[in-house]
Amino acid sequence: MKISINGVETQEATFQGETLAEVLHAILNSRRDSYIRRVWMDGQEASSNTQDTLKTSTASVELLELELALLQDLVVTNLTNAKEYLEKLIPGFQKAADLFRMGNEQEANQYYLQILDGVDWFSQVILTIVNAQENIFEAQSLEERQKKLTDLMGQMLEANKNQDWVLLADLLEYEMIPFYKVWQEVLSEVKV
Repeated sequence: MKISINGVETQEATFQGETLAEVLHAILNSRRDSYIRRVWMDGQEASSNTQDTLKTSTASVELLELELALLQDLVVTNLTNAKEYLEKLIPGFQKAADLFRMGNEQEANQYYLQILDGVDWFSQVILTIVNAQENIFEAQSLEERQKKLTDLMGQMLEANKNQDWVLLADLLEYEMIPFYKVWQEVLSEVKV
């Protein structure tokens, strides 16, 4: 199997293994500052994290092409995206709270569902940043934030289940907005 990394063919014996997973692991071990952005096997793009791809026998692949990128670039991109997203998410909390208070439950619930998706997306981005660059946040502080978010999400889901729109509006406005404003401050202080 021939291996090309970022358009440069490598020595075949450099990265060995019986499966694609073993080869990818060897490549990433040799380049700890990088991650795999894209994979092509014999000219066909493949996912680098599906079991079918990872279990592929190296004997069945003639050419493995990889696009690697620096983890630092991923961190910077994700930080930028997270900061920009908070600029939209925080006003979304306020809009949903206002709609719940005005008794417009249908529209408020639409915002609320978008907010839940946004909270999930933001949490995944933060985890990606943490996994890519250890010690970027204080571990205890991050753990405390996750615990508080879990608690707040539980309270919001309970309020929604009970159709307690005033409580849900209060949680959105007086708990979630300050919670994410702190995240804005934390992210603005991160230097990469």
